[in-house]
Amino acid sequence: MKIDDAVIVKAHYDADPQKEWDRLAGGKFEFRLASHYMEKHIKPSDSVLDIGGGPGRYSIWLAQKGCDVTLLDLSEQSIEFARNKAADYGVSIKTFTGDARYISANPKLAKKYDHVLIMGPLYHLVDESDRTGVVRGVISHLKKGGKLFASFISIIGGMVFMLREFPELITLPAEQHFVDALVGGRSYGGDGFTRAFFAYPDSIVPFMEQFPLKKLHLFAQEGISSPFVHRIMPLKQEAIDEWFRISLAVCEKEEFLAYAEHLMYVGEKTK
Repeated sequence: MKIDDAVIVKAHYDADPQKEWDRLAGGKFEFRLASHYMEKHIKPSDSVLDIGGGPGRYSIWLAQKGCDVTLLDLSEQSIEFARNKAADYGVSIKTFTGDARYISANPKLAKKYDHVLIMGPLYHLVDESDRTGVVRGVISHLKKGGKLFASFISIIGGMVFMLREFPELITLPAEQHFVDALVGGRSYGGDGFTRAFFAYPDSIVPFMEQFPLKKLHLFAQEGISSPFVHRIMPLKQEAIDEWFRISLAVCEKEEFLAYAEHLMYVGEKTK
């Protein structure tokens, strides 16, 4: 990621931390499914490093579960927001401002954590060398046997979002590089909602195979809800819960990955 990209991404999240906090509110499946998988592997009292966790949704939830949580993010405004929210919720988290690309050299962080989340940086690192460097750096802070939770934005999910929210944008010349990559079955890195990287779903496992990790899960974080989330969330809770149950049942099936805007890889450090 060029320095200009970092400035653009930081400005995007500095502008409105509340918006990112609200994005996961109201029982959205992205948060419910991710937290379901975290609960499979993360125990109370475990240490967790949340890299790029923005306003702290997952950090605060894990602290409420009794975990020892450290949150690092590029956005100073998001970190300040997270501190205030943690106080509101009556929990304690350690917070630092920093760039995920330089995590290996960050003296403020502990040497090893039981688990690490990278649910943000891989959305924005346009250059593959930066993505590779960040994952290597993250793994250096992970204990052997620890779990890595890494999220990607799906290029097909990007199309789903555009179809649902802004279908008229498809005619803009600025969208044509995205469209060309989508049609060509490739990932795309460049201009999006900010500087962003959209991964083609079948590229994620091969990318993660270069690291000392054993794949445990690759799942659709929204399950099958993304195309019609605007229709599902206003329903009665009984109907929402049934769609969640179905989403949970199918979210690791390869044929359903394309429904989601975000895909999460969970891996165990092997050495």
